[in-house]
Amino acid sequence: MSLNAIMNTANSGLAAAQTQLRVISDNVSNVNTPGYVRKIAEQQTLVSQGMGSGVEVARIRLATDRFLQAASLSSGAEAAREGVRYELYDRIQSLFGDPGGKTGFFAQVDAVFAAFSASGEDPTSSPRRQDALFKTQALFDEAGRIAKSIQAVRQDADSRVQSAVEKANSLIEQIEGLNQQIARATATKGDASGAETAQSSLVGQLAELMDIRVSTRPVGGVSIRTGNGALLAGEGAATISYNRAGTVTSETVFNEIIITEPGGLKKSLLDSINSGELKGLIELRDKEAPAAAERLAELITHVADELNRAHNANSAVPPPTTLTGRNVGQSFETAIAGFTGRSTVAVTNAAGVIQQRADIVFSGSTMTVNGVATTPANFLADLNTQLGGAATATFVDGKLTIAATGTNGVAIADDATTPSSKGGRGFSHYFGLNDLISTDSPALY
Repeated sequence: MSLNAIMNTANSGLAAAQTQLRVISDNVSNVNTPGYVRKIAEQQTLVSQGMGSGVEVARIRLATDRFLQAASLSSGAEAAREGVRYELYDRIQSLFGDPGGKTGFFAQVDAVFAAFSASGEDPTSSPRRQDALFKTQALFDEAGRIAKSIQAVRQDADSRVQSAVEKANSLIEQIEGLNQQIARATATKGDASGAETAQSSLVGQLAELMDIRVSTRPVGGVSIRTGNGALLAGEGAATISYNRAGTVTSETVFNEIIITEPGGLKKSLLDSINSGELKGLIELRDKEAPAAAERLAELITHVADELNRAHNANSAVPPPTTLTGRNVGQSFETAIAGFTGRSTVAVTNAAGVIQQRADIVFSGSTMTVNGVATTPANFLADLNTQLGGAATATFVDGKLTIAATGTNGVAIADDATTPSSKGGRGFSHYFGLNDLISTDSPALY
């Protein structure tokens, strides 16, 4: 071996050691850097004409395990999904207050029924009646506020979907740009570890937005697909497009989130991901928040229905001149069919003395008015005939109205033994003829 060969062998060792020291110093200096991945310099023996001629650093790689990395990305995506759902759902829950407290929404429900109970014990007390009415109105106002706030949470989630899409596009572009840098360094046997570290951090951020699968490209860099296979990076950068809604209501229809792969193929994002922040936002916006709003509507509707049940079982004294029902959302023939039991429509004077009455006997699709057989199609005409001009019943825009003539009033009472009933509601209750709580649209569960 010549002296030059010996010197070259020694120099190769010094160069390899220098590279190792540079890698070690880089690792030490970044020990507290978030997202930094430790580097490893891999050495290999140099051989010339069958003889050892020194050493070289074959490559500098990141100390990663692809199986651990895949598990980390998957758990990160699921944590982000659950985290955003918890955050926004907690906001919805806070709207109702403490379920066991004295000032929350559910305490208001209890207070309404307690106020009516107190009013029933002292029916001549005007302050107690006013207190019951005030608390009832306050309850429904609060329910309306909560319903609007739930829609505001959905709107916030939708805005965050837009922001997450924009962030994902930026991350994908940066990852693809680093792919090119890493590929060039790999082709020239250069050090691509810096670009790989930066890319690893970006991949971790992308995995928090959606579940992804990462594979290494033979030329260097990574190929990234969504959990269900849509290509995001590796052969060019995919783009994700979404236009958020404006003001969100219960009837808002949201736009699709579309992935355009590098080759131009378009896919729905929701069909391509199973976890991540985007999935959590969409689940909250489209499923959990609407379900909470629906449960609130169901609760408040049942409260209104029970108050109306009690109110329809009674009458003002003296009775009002006109009783106008709620919109039942059906034709009259459909609405009147299916009742059983007995009910009476009475016309009284100011003193409460009955001037005219119509006794109705229901039996499914057949019925009688003062003993005269009738049908759903002829019921109103036959009822008006039996009332003899003392009152008139009409059905317009889904609402039944019974109006007395002159200064007389109208009252409806069910038979004490066999009260009228359809779906658990009496005749007056079903049509809402003496409702305490009114609404412009059908609202029965």
